Amino acid sequence: MDPLDLGLGIAMVVGSTGLVAVGVMFARAVMRKWARPAAAIGSAEVQELRRAVSELAADVAELHERVDFAERMLTSRQDLPQLEERSS
Repeated sequence: MDPLDLGLGIAMVVGSTGLVAVGVMFARAVMRKWARPAAAIGSAEVQELRRAVSELAADVAELHERVDFAERMLTSRQDLPQLEERSS
């Protein structure tokens, strides 16, 4: 198996796992909100949910940066043999 394919596969698994985790956390937050009457949610809970959404957004941004970095690394490794052939 080509190391590039392996690296790309690993990057895809890590990115997908992260996105699934974020989706699960979001779904749980939505389910908790729907499980209670609207009047039962106080301002403290609203602030807590806003904080949780902000943290999730930061996590998604970090995962996006990591996947972009992995893609750049894999692309640069793929270009190396071509560069070596040209310099010979």
